[in-house]
Amino acid sequence: MMRIKLWPDLVEWPLEATVDGDVITINGEGFDFSPLKDGQRLPCSAIDSQYFVGSEFIERKGKTLYMTLRFPVSWDSPEEYRNPSEHIVIDARKGVVKFPDASPVIEPQPVIEIPEPEEPAND
Repeated sequence: MMRIKLWPDLVEWPLEATVDGDVITINGEGFDFSPLKDGQRLPCSAIDSQYFVGSEFIERKGKTLYMTLRFPVSWDSPEEYRNPSEHIVIDARKGVVKFPDASPVIEPQPVIEIPEPEEPAND
């Protein structure tokens, strides 16, 4: 299993991932962490990839891999994704990783009704 912490970042690329065992494939690029043994940590800065947060670590505790990924947000993404009060964490077992939808919130615009012009009175 992988426990993925999301780090909000103003980037312009999509984030799609799948998990299969100790391999995570992000936007088509595979990363195999099977050599990492229980208790070992790998600095994300050692991985040549834009998807991992350089100041964080990939760590194995038991059968679970812990990692932090950059999570694409935009200036108008919902506040809970741009500035989360708690870490956003996803438990991924196998298959497609379901990331939160950080698409901008589009507020409905009010409908302004224009009155019909009045007919001139016939005197």
